[in-house]
Amino acid sequence: MKNSLNHNHLLCQDWKREIAFFKDEINVFKSRLDEVASKNTGHDVMVHVEHFENKFKLMSIHFDELMHDVNLKSDEINSQAIAQPKYINVKMNDMDANLQEMIEFTSNDFYATKKEFYKFLATVL
Repeated sequence: MKNSLNHNHLLCQDWKREIAFFKDEINVFKSRLDEVASKNTGHDVMVHVEHFENKFKLMSIHFDELMHDVNLKSDEINSQAIAQPKYINVKMNDMDANLQEMIEFTSNDFYATKKEFYKFLATVL
């Protein structure tokens, strides 16, 4: 679907805010996980703690890479807007479908992990 440069720019801004939120939440999750690890030293709990530590590390790396890709796309859109200022609101550009799919996948993965983490917290706290 064709979108205007303005619309695509707003999408990038929304994605940046969403990724920043995810990164902030992961930091909160890590501190909660440290709390659980300090209070529970049982083998079963520590297996889950290690699982979530690894998952949060991977997610943080993925968020950084995704933020980089969104910033590149945003810079590309800004360059197009500078080159064609009269066409900012004309629906003539497609948004990168792969980037949209990655954002959707990341969002779904984040919320599934959050749900799984909260279930774990409910069992150990």
